[in-house]
Formats: sequence, C-alpha cells, structure tokens
Amino acid sequence: MRAGVRAAAAPFTYLWLAVLLHAGAFVDLGRRTLCPCGDEPQTDWYLAWTPYALVHGHAPWTTDHLSVPDGVNLMWNTLMPLPGLLMAPVTLLAGPMAAHTLLAVLGFAGSATAMWWVVRRWAPWWGARFAAGLLYGFSPYLVAQGSGHLNLELVAIPPLVLLVADEVLVRQRRRPWVSGLALGALALTQLLVTEEVLASTFVVALLGVAVLAVQHRGRLDRERLMHAGVGLAAAAGLLTAGAVWPLWVQFFGRGHVSAPVQDASPYAADLLGLVVPTVHQLLGISQTSAWAVNPSENGSYLGLPLVIGIALLAWRFRAVAVVRFAAVLGVVSWVLSLGERLHAAGHVYPVPLPFDVISQLPVLHNLAAVRFSLYVALFAAVILAVGLDRLHADGWLDRHRVGAAVLVGAAAIPLLPPEPYAYSDARTPPYFTSGAVDRVPAGSVAFTYPVPRYPDSSAMEWQAQAGFRYRSLGGYVITRGDGGGGTFAGRVSVWEKVVGQAPYGPLDVPVQVQRRLVQEMTELRMRAVLVADRPGSEAVVQLVERLLGRPADEHSGGVTAWYVDSGPAVGPQPHS
Repeated sequence: MRAGVRAAAAPFTYLWLAVLLHAGAFVDLGRRTLCPCGDEPQTDWYLAWTPYALVHGHAPWTTDHLSVPDGVNLMWNTLMPLPGLLMAPVTLLAGPMAAHTLLAVLGFAGSATAMWWVVRRWAPWWGARFAAGLLYGFSPYLVAQGSGHLNLELVAIPPLVLLVADEVLVRQRRRPWVSGLALGALALTQLLVTEEVLASTFVVALLGVAVLAVQHRGRLDRERLMHAGVGLAAAAGLLTAGAVWPLWVQFFGRGHVSAPVQDASPYAADLLGLVVPTVHQLLGISQTSAWAVNPSENGSYLGLPLVIGIALLAWRFRAVAVVRFAAVLGVVSWVLSLGERLHAAGHVYPVPLPFDVISQLPVLHNLAAVRFSLYVALFAAVILAVGLDRLHADGWLDRHRVGAAVLVGAAAIPLLPPEPYAYSDARTPPYFTSGAVDRVPAGSVAFTYPVPRYPDSSAMEWQAQAGFRYRSLGGYVITRGDGGGGTFAGRVSVWEKVVGQAPYGPLDVPVQVQRRLVQEMTELRMRAVLVADRPGSEAVVQLVERLLGRPADEHSGGVTAWYVDSGPAVGPQPHS
C-alpha cells in the first residue's frame, strides 16, 4: 500500500519541482517572461496564433500577419500548433505569456511522468521509476532548453514511442494494427508539437530497429516480421493521413523552403560535455558557455559519477535485453550528438564523425546534432531504472543503504541547477492590451517601432497581446531566401532599414529615402504607425510627423500612434 502511494505521488512531485524551477513567473503569470527578446516573444506569438487562426477560419500553417507583404510559411518555424490549441483557454483568458509558462512547467513534469510511467514495463519498483523520471524529465538537456526553447522541452512523446515500439517489434502481445495506430498517433502528435523532435526520434528509431535486428537475430521469423510489418504500416498510414495537409504546405505551399535553413554544424556537443558541468549546473563553470554555440544548447552533461554508475549498471545487467539495447542506443545517440566534426574543449578538429552522413540528407540536414543529447538521457534513464530495480529486488540496496545514499548524492548533486529560472517583467506597453489599439483598422497594416526582428522580437509579443489586430512588417521568422534556402533576414522594408538606426542617434534621412518611405506606406496601404517608447523613439516620431505632415493622433499606454482610416496613407510630400 505504501509503495503504491509513493508511486502515485511521483507525478505530483515532478509537478512541484517544475513549478519551483519557474517560481519567478508566478509573481505575475501574464506579464513575466524569461526575456522580452529573442525566442521568448516569438514563441508567445506562435502560441497565440493557432487559436486566433482557427477562430477566424484560417489554417494555422501560414500567416500574412508578419513579413508583409509576403507572409510566412509557419511550418518552417516553431509553430507548435497542438500546444497552442490545447492552451487556447489560458491564452485567451490570461495571455500567451501565462500559456508559455504553464507549458514550460508541464514540459518538465510531463516528460518526467512519461518516463516514470514507461519504465514500469521493465522496472516495477517505485524508487527506480521515480529516479528514471527525474533523470529524463529534469535532465541537463531539458534544463538548458528550458532557458529559451519551449518547443524543445516538450518531450513527453519519445519515451512513449519507445514503449509502443517495444510492443510492435518485441513483445507483440496486442493486435499489430492497434499498436501501430497508437505509434502513428504518437508520431502525429509529436509532429504537431515539435517537428524537429519527431525527425530526431525517427533517426534514433531507425537505428534502434537495426540494433534490435542484430541483438534478436536468432528470434526473427516470418510471423514476427509480419506482425512488425503490419504494425509499422498502420503507423505510417495514420501519420501520412494526418500529416499530409501541414507537410504539403511546408514543402510545396507558399513560401516553402527547399534548401538548408541555416548551417547547423556548430550546434554539436563537446567531447568533454558529458562530464564537464555548464552554467546550468550548481557546480558549473562559465568557460563552457560557448560550447554548442550558446548555453541553451549546451545540455549534454550527465556528470562523471552518473556516467560511471550507468556504465557499471549496464555491464552488471547486460544479460537483460532492454539494458543491452539502451546501452547501445545511448552510446549511438551520444556519438550523433557530437556533430559532423569533433568538438573538444571548445575547439573544432577536422575529424569526421557519423553525423556528417545525416547532415547530407534532405530535411535532416536542418537537425542540430547536440539535441540528440535528449536520447542519451532517455536511454540512461532506462538503464538506471532497470539497474536500481534489480539491485532492489536482490536486496543489495537494503544491505548497503549508507553506501547507496552516498552514491545517489554523488550522482545527483552535480545535476542540480544553480537556481530557478530568472523571470522579469516583459514591459509590454499597456496600449496593446487596452481599447486604444482598437482604433487601428482590423486586419490593416501597421508600421511599428521597433520592427520585430531578432534579437529585438518584442513587437511580436505586442502584436499577439493585441489579438493580432494589425499586420506587421518584419518578424523573427524563417522565410524563403534567395535560392530557396531559409533565412532569418527575410524581406527588410525601407521602414525597417531607416528606423533600425534610431537607437544609435538622430535620423538624418535623405529626401529621396523619405520619398521611398512614402511610396512604401502607400503601396502597402498602411493604416497606422505605432511607435513604442523605446530608445530612439523620439527620432522616429519626428520622422513620421514629417512624412505624414501632422502630429500624432494620440500618445497613450507607452505608444505614439497615427491612424489613417482611408484614402492615401500619407500626407504632404517629404522635404529636406
């Protein structure tokens, strides 16, 4: 009875720990963010877009509310349509920042709970399951990605894929088409959460099938192969039926990308990353910050005590099939995480690695190798669960309680984060959440300052907070560039080029450039100019007054605004 209570308490413990990590956000859930810049406002925009698009009868896969006049193919961006849909009530009631924080909490707690539930198949003891959930759901990978990449911390699906794939390929106790449909449903769900995780899971799964075929070659027969074939066919059929629409838009729709989005080769785990702590660990060192490009990608750490412990457990219980499988796939995933060339102590050496093959394949060339660290943590958690369960079953843990406690502490303490995530006020101008923004004609084009573009993507947050009242120039998004490749630069308007200089001093805009600005405003049928109180805003206000030939219509909620209801977008011709 007591063991059952302990086991049932595990998900609540994970949830409490996840809330503790994000405690700073709960001071004001609808206004606080990890950073009003970079990926955070972009993510909030995506979370708000899906419910907005569906309520207004639009497909969520594309948008014309950013990068006017071209629009954006959102399937090449981190759209997260399913989380956006599921969190719609929170977004509509409390705003996208509240939805973002709650999803971040559920990302940790849900991933840990998924692993806790999955390893029950091989490790029934509650202590082993709880430890596996902690290792996976609060792994350095998740702690690192949790500092800025919400889409990459929603990883409850990969453990479930392992469980169902085990049924389809190994256990084969259920009807193959039932298990296959479950596997296909998981794959489709992951596609609608984060497509990149689905792609990396697919790579690991293919390698896993090869490992299974070798390890169980003596058990292969026609009946087992037929069962697996039916199951995988059912999975592929469901995934194809459910994914055909969004994937058609992604690869053939407006603004589709046909070449690599970016050079992903620098995003690789360091050879020493497995045992050298980062800034995300209590004992971490800042010298590792540039490994894997930036701290949010540097999540390959497990710690020397844990690595040694997992290796010893894998050797001790190598006779257990799932341990052999997890050990091989864990090592394979780690090798893949090292990228195309060897990275060691922050230096790159011209030593080719297996991921170089994957980086040459269509679509998969966009994968960041370091993110395969997720699967290193996953398979390490499986080995840990089985090992602890077997040690508990044969009484070793009871006989060596003190020693076991010391070993657990030595493995766990290096993994602890130094502190909860640091949240701050997003400083959203009140104008965008008040009735004042309703003076902007619905669905019209508004010229904003600042223009949303990495690293200052805050204006995307404001647009989402305003309920997508207006369409915007620019955007921190991937669009189709020259030659079909993806680019974050996209179309840069004359307005963006000019006002982008405002933070650095007075705007001395030549007459011919002013005329081009007037032409651009007219061609795009601009109906509002919204200048937020930010560094350089005074210079922008003076420029707009010259272009429109009149003072602002209002200054409220931290925004100076001009409205044009109809007719020409601008007033008198500019002058020197």
